[in-house]
Amino acid sequence: MTESKTADEALAGCLRQGERIRWQSGTKPFPLLEKGEGGKIIGKWIGTAVVTVALLTLYIGQVPEWSIKVAAAILVIAVMLVLSPVMERWSLLGQRYWITDQRAILMTRDRSFYTIELSELDDFRLLSGRTAGDCLVLGECLFEEGERQLRWRACHPKTDLGSDNRRDLAQGLVFFSVENGAAAAECLRRT
Repeated sequence: MTESKTADEALAGCLRQGERIRWQSGTKPFPLLEKGEGGKIIGKWIGTAVVTVALLTLYIGQVPEWSIKVAAAILVIAVMLVLSPVMERWSLLGQRYWITDQRAILMTRDRSFYTIELSELDDFRLLSGRTAGDCLVLGECLFEEGERQLRWRACHPKTDLGSDNRRDLAQGLVFFSVENGAAAAECLRRT
């Protein structure tokens, strides 16, 4: 799919004949350091800085002919860890979500689709107060993990890695910081 396609145009190619949209949303903007996540992110940044300085100090101090390549690799890894929450937020802000009369559909920023058949959805939870909007956790397999790693799991739908057939079929999805999550939950209850 081309980048120029809108989300609705991209979805049209994913919908089945006669499938009807009952609810839709995108990710409602949220602050990078929102409650519950701010401490984790700052802790990650501080921890990364401490470990990076310690590794570089040990490496340079213990190896007489140290390599600039190894030192640069350590710094690159540290930068990636520091930037990961920013990239995660950027990714989430590009996601779109739909509930149809047949499936729950998540479209990532890069226009990849992940779906769960509503007939196969074992359970769901609506989480309020964790983000700027509501979060809808789809699939019992994510309930425990989703509570601890809500942002990460929202960026990484749970799929069956052993299956080569349909990588777009998800076992669990997180609709992150959506508008009117109660309406989405009501759509799921009616199925």
